[in-house]
Amino acid sequence: MEVWRGRSAGEQQDPASGDSHASGGHPGGEAIPAAQETYQASSPYQTQETDRPRFQQAKAPPRKRGFFQRAFRDVVFPLVAAIGIALFAQATIAKPYQIPSGSMLPTIQVNDRILANRLVYKFSSIERGDVVVFRPPTSVEQDTPYVKRVVGLPGDEVEIRSGQVLVNGGLFLVPQATDPTYTKAKERVPEGQLFVLGDNRNESSDSHIWGFVPEENIIGKAQIIYWPPEHIGMLGN
Repeated sequence: MEVWRGRSAGEQQDPASGDSHASGGHPGGEAIPAAQETYQASSPYQTQETDRPRFQQAKAPPRKRGFFQRAFRDVVFPLVAAIGIALFAQATIAKPYQIPSGSMLPTIQVNDRILANRLVYKFSSIERGDVVVFRPPTSVEQDTPYVKRVVGLPGDEVEIRSGQVLVNGGLFLVPQATDPTYTKAKERVPEGQLFVLGDNRNESSDSHIWGFVPEENIIGKAQIIYWPPEHIGMLGN
């Protein structure tokens, strides 16, 4: 708001121009009352109430998860899940074994690690030439699972002579196996039983020593050598 004031006692008006100028302080000068006028200034910077910027309340930042909660989510839970899956797989699908002896040389080396498929014989039959993992028969005083090759199926006639393994009168050949130096008279494999041999014929505790293996003792089919890396491969018939 501007206030306009009149001429003071020390000012006189020029009759010609109407301008006011300072007088020399004439003692007889009479003070002229100030004429006041008030008005509402019109400014180009005025804004309407609706044009004022509206400020919204800032949202609080999301709460950070605690260290233990993140650790459980990122470490503990995945680890427990992985262990559970591994245990389930070992119990139902595939189980690892380490070979402690040279009875299957040169097919399987000492300390090789293999995987035995525990499901395959639920959907297919055991075949000659399969490398199987089994619990030894009761005549063997040992609980450690064995790994051998199936030579004779139920009803087959097996004979070992002259460094050859004969099944039903025919030669059972495993190219990498060593030739046996022992003999075994012809014998028929009973129902529900298997005749097994190690590929290292002369250094293997197998059916030529302690007899047949019940089919129910079969744990699974050895299919893969997975360790060490230089021995990785499939175990074929």
